[in-house]
Amino acid sequence: MGLLGKLLGSGRVADDPGLAAAIERAVGQVEPRLKQAGGYPERYRAAVAHALDYVRRLAAQVPGPLAIDREAYARDPLVHALFASPDEVHAALCVSQSMRDFRREHPAAGEVYALMCMRRGAKAMLGVEMDGEVLRRDMPQQVVYFTGHTLADPGRTEAEARERIAQGFFDSLVAHVSLRVSARRQEKSDLEQERDELLARLRGADNGQRAEFAGRLEQTLGRLGQVTESLDLRRYAEDFDAVLLTPERYVFLERAAMTLDGMGRLREPDASGADLVEFCDLVGRDRRRWTVAVMHCERVQDEATIGDRLLLAERWLGL
Repeated sequence: MGLLGKLLGSGRVADDPGLAAAIERAVGQVEPRLKQAGGYPERYRAAVAHALDYVRRLAAQVPGPLAIDREAYARDPLVHALFASPDEVHAALCVSQSMRDFRREHPAAGEVYALMCMRRGAKAMLGVEMDGEVLRRDMPQQVVYFTGHTLADPGRTEAEARERIAQGFFDSLVAHVSLRVSARRQEKSDLEQERDELLARLRGADNGQRAEFAGRLEQTLGRLGQVTESLDLRRYAEDFDAVLLTPERYVFLERAAMTLDGMGRLREPDASGADLVEFCDLVGRDRRRWTVAVMHCERVQDEATIGDRLLLAERWLGL
């Protein structure tokens, strides 16, 4: 964790001596043999520095710190919208495995900051509405709700937590580099299997089929040659460039503002008893969304109840 603590400081990332360690870390995760290939480490400097600058700015844009406790649930419209009840706030802090690990590693810590992630959904339902002084039933309503509350990258200070968050973003980008390489390796394996099948069919083909199988084999061999060439270690730097020089294509934040009442129902902007709440969504390349915020809790002692522990057991068992 100390690595990105240096890299994500106030100075220019490209001038930070820790950049060399970041390059070594990223290359080691994708293919350690690249350290013996030509161009290492200079060939990766620009892409890694650009990505580190991006994740630093992205981590700084995650909203918060947001106080997470029972009192905040009562007074903060955003906290109230994120949790269905005060008990859910307590469960998020006590049941989260990352929080339990944090308390074990830092038993004397009095407070904690962490990235809080959850899934946002909406469902249509029928409810009761007041139309002036008239109570109307079975009125169509849209309710916003959140599930899968998860805490990650905890730190004893906001700065430490954001450094960890940035490192998580950086590791996600490096994982995308690995996926590009893995996809080509899989394609090479598939083409080799296709080649072997075509060779076998060509051997047993009659004169009328030989030309067809020979043409298909030639195409397969051509594609196989291209993929094999792309797996040359000297070409891997192109994968780093493709991802790390355009990191905004792989991980980014989007904001969504909604007017919600105390029950999580969508309302018109000027509705009485409703608040304008802005959510921040973390979006990856697969376009799955997590609503995120940096949370802050001043009381992190392990106060998990028996019910909380049973809930944790149920999650682990998949019940």
